[in-house]
Amino acid sequence: CLWSNLAVFAPLSQEVMAPDLERFNSLEAHLPASCLEPCVICQTRPKNGCIVHGRTGHLMACYTCARKLKKRNKLCPVCRQPIQSVVLIYLS
Repeated sequence: CLWSNLAVFAPLSQEVMAPDLERFNSLEAHLPASCLEPCVICQTRPKNGCIVHGRTGHLMACYTCARKLKKRNKLCPVCRQPIQSVVLIYLS
């Protein structure tokens, strides 16, 4: 799951507009707790790299780590299926 750029890439400040903050809080309230945890590989970036295999995918890594797994011909860490592609996920 992807955290809003507001929360991940910049500290909250007085410059943040109230509607953006409200949208972020609303999104955060509706996501499963596992989506709010960081990438299971690097433990620093948000989960935004969906590992695709067949008609399904798993969202447990950031895009950077997911691409590295694909490039190194690794299997999906969740189900051990070959990784066909990696998709960058945006939530709004």
